[in-house]
Amino acid sequence: MSMDAYREEVIDPGDRASQLAKEVCFKSHKNCPAVKIIAHQPGNFRGPVGFNWRPHILRAMSEGTEIPWELLEEIETDGAGGKPQFFALIGAPEVFHGLGWEVICMTADDFARSGRFAAIMNNTIDAKKVTEKNFHLVQALFEGFGKALRVAGLVNITGEFAIMKHSVTAFCDTGGDGQLILNWSASCLGLCRQDRLIDGSKIKPNMPIVGFEENGYRCNGGTFFTNLILAHWGPDIKKILGNQDALEFARKLTAPSVYYGRTITRANGWNPDGSVVDPIVNMAGIAHITGGGIWGKFREILPKGVGANLDTMPKPPEVLLEAQELSLSHKGLELTDLRAHGTFHGGCGMMIVCATERDAKLLIDEAEKDGIRAQRIGETTESLKREVIIHSQFKESQILSSNEL
Repeated sequence: MSMDAYREEVIDPGDRASQLAKEVCFKSHKNCPAVKIIAHQPGNFRGPVGFNWRPHILRAMSEGTEIPWELLEEIETDGAGGKPQFFALIGAPEVFHGLGWEVICMTADDFARSGRFAAIMNNTIDAKKVTEKNFHLVQALFEGFGKALRVAGLVNITGEFAIMKHSVTAFCDTGGDGQLILNWSASCLGLCRQDRLIDGSKIKPNMPIVGFEENGYRCNGGTFFTNLILAHWGPDIKKILGNQDALEFARKLTAPSVYYGRTITRANGWNPDGSVVDPIVNMAGIAHITGGGIWGKFREILPKGVGANLDTMPKPPEVLLEAQELSLSHKGLELTDLRAHGTFHGGCGMMIVCATERDAKLLIDEAEKDGIRAQRIGETTESLKREVIIHSQFKESQILSSNEL
């Protein structure tokens, strides 16, 4: 490839996308009042970006020693996993508009579930190609990401957009210039106070459990869906693209993950500027139900001698129920109720153990303020084996036990 061709295919499209990314970054700088962005090098948005915490944060950091400490700066890294493949398959601006929520939910929600305060994002997008035919999808992606950052109260301090022609692909890759195929990962930077940490150690029997409902599949289990689509409608991608049922199913997989961090952080007593007040809700433990499902992510927060009875779970999202039905006709892919709760979230993207019934009611009320559907889904129990029992709302409607694993 000549230098001119390389510039035309890789450098110039990457720079064009990076200009959109720069605008998202700059517009986000005032999203979080705990953060002060320091002036950039004049005329240059590339390279490191300086920031500082506001004076009240710095004072709190300086009050403690390394051990004991009061306030720390911490970081979390994750990504959108295989979920962007389904956005590429659909190829519509309205779905790409919601893709940015995935990296926010996978990082900032992990901050919230452990009692921390998320403030700053930085991210990396590696795309196969950017062309005139798919640039409208790039625009929709960044427009939606900017909106999501505002809603979440996060600063996107910097990022990277790279063209990786030979390194990035997807199961639905046709080689066409109209597809936008990418990988997206991010890091979240924020604050941690010792008196706000939630690690599950205070969980006891007879505590109510609140579930925050999820509309889609929440970034875990993408490989299962890819295999299912290929088995049921493929493996020829052109055949999949020509099948309306396949595309309708894939579109459901692009439902943006629900962001719970704002509710949890506020309930834990964090103000938007990183200062704290008394918690609204006494939360003893929180599980973010991603990879490993309920059997993995929820059970791991339970201390020795404590189990749970989840007897009022919500109905799983339509896409999970449909996937289960489709899977039953493909040997090796059968999604039993037991497996569904180990691969997916079972209807709740976050599960919170509250100290009292009053705390559970307060948390449900706080969630409703942010448009999150929440309900009491069960309670903790005495259990030497930390047994978790689930009254499944999937197809088989079975009463499941972690002892069956």
